[in-house]
Amino acid sequence: MNVKSICGVIIASKEPKKLAEFYSKALGIVFEKEEHGGLVEHYGADIGKVHFGIHPPENLNKSEEGNATISIAFNVDSLETAITRLKELGATEVIAPHDEGFGMVATYADPAGNHFEIVELDYEFENNQT
Repeated sequence: MNVKSICGVIIASKEPKKLAEFYSKALGIVFEKEEHGGLVEHYGADIGKVHFGIHPPENLNKSEEGNATISIAFNVDSLETAITRLKELGATEVIAPHDEGFGMVATYADPAGNHFEIVELDYEFENNQT
């Protein structure tokens, strides 16, 4: 067996609609309300070939929301613009913008406490996928 790709990133929020609205305002992600497979209402967006889902904790068999040991990285066209928008929305900076050798990266916490990175890559990511 070989892994073909990452097809989804799912995070927990006690208020999935509110968190979807945060990411919509912060990063321009367009979410759809989803109800399938007996799951409680949640929100999802396809970003490239990856589905980004925001579920209530019970859909993920969790009792809480918030940061775990993963962080989502969003490739943005302008780190400066994204940071400005995040500050306007009251997002919490976790790690200040810095160069990681492949581009500039900053880490923030969303209103549910999940950490995410915004990345302005030095190359076109889509051209490097197989």
